[in-house]
Amino acid sequence: MPLAPPALLEAAAEAAGPLEVEDPAKPWVVPPERIHSVLAALRDDPRLAMNSLMNLTAVDRPEQGQIEIVYHLCSLRHHHEVAVKTLCDRGSPHAPTAVDLWPAADWFEREVFDLFGVVFDGHPDLRRILCPDDWVGHPLLRDYELPKDVHITTDRDD
Repeated sequence: MPLAPPALLEAAAEAAGPLEVEDPAKPWVVPPERIHSVLAALRDDPRLAMNSLMNLTAVDRPEQGQIEIVYHLCSLRHHHEVAVKTLCDRGSPHAPTAVDLWPAADWFEREVFDLFGVVFDGHPDLRRILCPDDWVGHPLLRDYELPKDVHITTDRDD
């Protein structure tokens, strides 16, 4: 039987250390310096077994000077899920990679890097995935302005 949000939070706090969460049914906010250890505990504790990273995305919050990184996790064994987020400084957005925890994080983190400019420290191959290599800026930042003259280069021979 899946754990209800309060029981899930209680088990996560036992595994990862104290978590201050306002509402266990809403995304849990974890400080950036603890996000990797909390994610590892969610994955490794057998009561939680969050063995699937379903999605990793970001939300630009320019009015707060932050970018939210949101991890959607689920346990295929226990049939429960949780959203965990961390906030990084918009001026120099950094977060630790989760590729060592879930290989699927590789492409998710590359997408967030490409579109929001978040640097995932320790990522094995952090480079653009959607925009061309010579693209300037990060198109999903709310203050991004599309250049008036866009020239896209390709390495194709066709």
